[in-house]
Amino acid sequence: MPYRLDVIQGNWPADELGKGVEGLLADSTVLSLATAGPERGPHANLAFYAFDSDLVLYFFSERSTRHSRNLAEEARAAATIHLPPPAFGEQLRGIQLTGSAGEAWGRQAEAALEAYRGRYPGFAADPEVADQLLSGRGAAALYRFQVEELTAVDEPRFGRREYLHARVLR
Repeated sequence: MPYRLDVIQGNWPADELGKGVEGLLADSTVLSLATAGPERGPHANLAFYAFDSDLVLYFFSERSTRHSRNLAEEARAAATIHLPPPAFGEQLRGIQLTGSAGEAWGRQAEAALEAYRGRYPGFAADPEVADQLLSGRGAAALYRFQVEELTAVDEPRFGRREYLHARVLR
């Protein structure tokens, strides 16, 4: 079922905001993910990502990384995605996301692999690697980030310093 946006800050129609968010996601390939663990505190990392039509983002990571260990303990996460501005302080484009994240299993892993291959066609081309990812047998895993809220700024599309905040409804 496709998502809907409930705009709680800003005067743009939800469908226009959705198109803007999807455009930002399509125009970038790397996100900065923030996680926190009870003993290790906050942590940020970079990851390549893919996304689907339900505003779920997927990334690939080793289970031994700090962010993966944090997500195993606490499924809350935040992320930012941005595009470099052409000049300092001008034409800002980016989104801030909050939601739940964790290792993808079963159908979620299949959806993650499909989305990742759609964006990065050579990913897990070796059938054994794909099987390890889908079965959870390898050192690395596919992760799923379900966006629950977002704040978007897209100055070329929505205007200067127009920060739009929305809840994601499914």
